[in-house]
Amino acid sequence: MKRTFSRIGALVAILVLSLTLCACGGSPAETHYTVEDAETLLASGAFDQSMAPVGSEIVAALYGLDAATVEDCVSYLATNTSVSADELTILVLTDDQAAKAAVESCRARVKSQIAVCESYAPAAVPRLEGAVIRQSGNTVLLAVGNPELLPGAVDALH
Repeated sequence: MKRTFSRIGALVAILVLSLTLCACGGSPAETHYTVEDAETLLASGAFDQSMAPVGSEIVAALYGLDAATVEDCVSYLATNTSVSADELTILVLTDDQAAKAAVESCRARVKSQIAVCESYAPAAVPRLEGAVIRQSGNTVLLAVGNPELLPGAVDALH
């Protein structure tokens, strides 16, 4: 009888250990960008000091997004666009498909900004060419700033 309880105890311990290991061995939770991440990035030194927040309606128009797919967002743009093309936008969208569409919209915006800046603000072009556009789940981040600092600042978020 004592031997039977020992075996049952051992089996229970093995089962608990197995379940614990399975839970730890699952895929890592995907981290998404949050609107709060904008403050961290702005403090990184990768952007011009003269940036101002922009409302969600303007963001949807600037990026050509369907406003109904934007659940939350934060956006900062350079206040003097004749000198700087810096911008930071984090979008929380309704789903993965909306996020994929937003990534394409961000790419189109950067391409358009490069074309515009080539003629009147050529110093801004390298910053635009070093733009960081990333999707994580239903979130999208677009950052245009110092190309030497920006990728590391974004990578440090998660």
